[in-house]
Amino acid sequence: MRPKLRAFDLQPLGEGFWVRDPLNLSEGLVVSRLGLLLMSLMDGSMDLKDIRAEFFRRTGNLITEQELLEFVQDLDQALLLESDNFRRAFREAKEKVLAQGVRAMSHVGEVYPPQEDQCREFLQGEEKEKLNLLGLMVPHMDLRVARRTYWEGYGRVGTEKRLIVILGVSHYWHEMPFSVLPLDMQTPFGRLSTRRDLIEKLQSFYRFDLTHDLLSYSMEHSIEFASLYAKMLFPHAQALAMIVSYGDKELLRGLAQNLLRVLDDDIQSVLFISSVDLSHVGKKFGDARSFDPSFRDRTYLGLMEALQGEEAFNLLQKDGNYTRIDGQYVNLVFAHLLKLAGAREGQLFDYQQYYEESTDSIVSYATLGFRA
Repeated sequence: MRPKLRAFDLQPLGEGFWVRDPLNLSEGLVVSRLGLLLMSLMDGSMDLKDIRAEFFRRTGNLITEQELLEFVQDLDQALLLESDNFRRAFREAKEKVLAQGVRAMSHVGEVYPPQEDQCREFLQGEEKEKLNLLGLMVPHMDLRVARRTYWEGYGRVGTEKRLIVILGVSHYWHEMPFSVLPLDMQTPFGRLSTRRDLIEKLQSFYRFDLTHDLLSYSMEHSIEFASLYAKMLFPHAQALAMIVSYGDKELLRGLAQNLLRVLDDDIQSVLFISSVDLSHVGKKFGDARSFDPSFRDRTYLGLMEALQGEEAFNLLQKDGNYTRIDGQYVNLVFAHLLKLAGAREGQLFDYQQYYEESTDSIVSYATLGFRA
């Protein structure tokens, strides 16, 4: 037996740690610091005998074969190991979600109202000048904080749309570089239907399963918040929702090209949405203190306005994206899509920062619009 640990979420709990499956397939378990060290040795390269020896070498503590075996079994039951047990649980959970046919609302009642009229009043702002927009870069920040900035973009869309392409980021474990949501999306305004035929066409370009990361969508607000505006503003439109998690420039440019290849609607009837925030700085995100990220944000936004997606991507890649702009991969796809579709330079409608005093942290966000 050569146990191999999966990716996991970690949270301090008293003198130990709560280790949890990032897909929420189990409740996880609590381990000590030594238990966490023992887990770190389970990379699939060592059998139990080698793990015991290495643990003793590092700590001076001797663990019996039975104790190690029981610990491995506990990890397996908590679905923290790459094993048949995890693969079975993953397959069953995915089949259950697919059978439902719809992505349920996960933030309703907390972030936005469940009633149609109240939600419409909550989301909408004052009347805006209507523009022929092909693309919107909008936040996925908490709607209670940033709804004015959302409306600076959504409130200006002046032409009817038949297809809404939503590009979001992953805030949860995402194994593949990008994925698609094969489910309709529930909203307070009714069900936003998904173009499954477009998913089938897009799948023909890739060998990996584009729906593999389906479970990552259950709580994903970068998709959910965009779906609210899509259904509210365009009741008869359909959608194609995607998460872009990582990738190199060639892969991401290829995704943009393939997306345009499968679209069969008049491009004027399509709205491309990039659902992203900007910088994440301060103690909450690992910095010693918060600082003003506006200089970095303005440089990045200027490149995005000019549809210089590769330059914006390179800007973040060359120094490790030190302010943690979370749209680096999504926006490369988004900008390339818009350029190929004939969009003109963008316009910045709003830029804001949210300061969380309790953690001395800042998240910035903006809305950009791109005319057809």
